[in-house]
Amino acid sequence: MTEKVHVKYRPTARVLLVNDLNQVFLIKTHFDPELGLEPRWLTPGGGIDSGETPHQAAVRELREETGLKVTENDLGEIFLELSGRWDWADGIHYQTYTDTIFLMRTNDFELDNSGWTQDEHRDVLEWRWWNVSDLLATGESVGPHGLAEQLRIHLT
Repeated sequence: MTEKVHVKYRPTARVLLVNDLNQVFLIKTHFDPELGLEPRWLTPGGGIDSGETPHQAAVRELREETGLKVTENDLGEIFLELSGRWDWADGIHYQTYTDTIFLMRTNDFELDNSGWTQDEHRDVLEWRWWNVSDLLATGESVGPHGLAEQLRIHLT
């Protein structure tokens, strides 16, 4: 049997955007193609850079991924922290993570992808507002691990 290889630990900051209809804004993306994993729906967000706090990273990531310009005060307290592991499709490598998630109420908006990286333009497949019950009924993958259940508990 091949021994599993831990690639890295990746802390991230994410923002769960919720509109007046209690819908959540999610982005459908896939991991880098070399990982070979199925696409999944995620909140806007990404890696916390060296020297950044989770609040600072969430503000930056939200601007880069949606065009929304907010302050740390707009985000408030941490809503959730979820940790887990993504096993790569090769069956050997894996990555661990901790996602710090903020909840922010907002109006609908038009996504601005001008801040996306080349990888994000490649990896993002779709974005939309979801009724939580519709999202859960689709059976589509939602990330990070455990977020779907938290949406069920807190938003339905």
